[in-house]
Amino acid sequence: MGTAALADLTGTTSQPSRRARAAKTVDGALRGGILVGAVAAIAWLVASAVGSIIYLLLIIATVLALVYTVARGDKARLMVWAVVGVAWVLVLAERWAVKDHGGLIVAAASYVGVVLGARKAGIAKKSLVLLLYPLISVAICLGADTSVTDPWGVSWLWVAAILGPVVGARTLLNPSPRDHKPKSAEQPL
Repeated sequence: MGTAALADLTGTTSQPSRRARAAKTVDGALRGGILVGAVAAIAWLVASAVGSIIYLLLIIATVLALVYTVARGDKARLMVWAVVGVAWVLVLAERWAVKDHGGLIVAAASYVGVVLGARKAGIAKKSLVLLLYPLISVAICLGADTSVTDPWGVSWLWVAAILGPVVGARTLLNPSPRDHKPKSAEQPL
């Protein structure tokens, strides 16, 4: 009879320590944050590339509309310029939303990943309040009188503000196994 079967008969089961459960939760949160953040970063890169191509095509279309207007003179249709104008509004809005706020988009996705990863890993209900840690960074930005959307000129700082504390907690809870190996008597000097 194995020790697991014997433990089942005696009713004693080994529960993981509080530290081990916390480490498992932090690992899940970090994994979720990195995974969802990476997906958001890839989507942001693709959207930026597509937006840049459309921007270039719109410049070409504007030049062609100008040539068309000069060539046709009085007979040029105003609808051409209306379409070009609407296209420019859409491209500029896309550049503002996607390109200028890429760090915020990826940071928000990373935060959602951290929360979902922690929930999936089984974070205790009383510890859910710890997931509000980004509010500390918001308070720092407000206290330093800097923009919350573009702190110190770089929206990508939010990615570090989201994933940094989780990496720090993981480092505290999961020290490197090679740094903490007990020395055995068999090791040569």
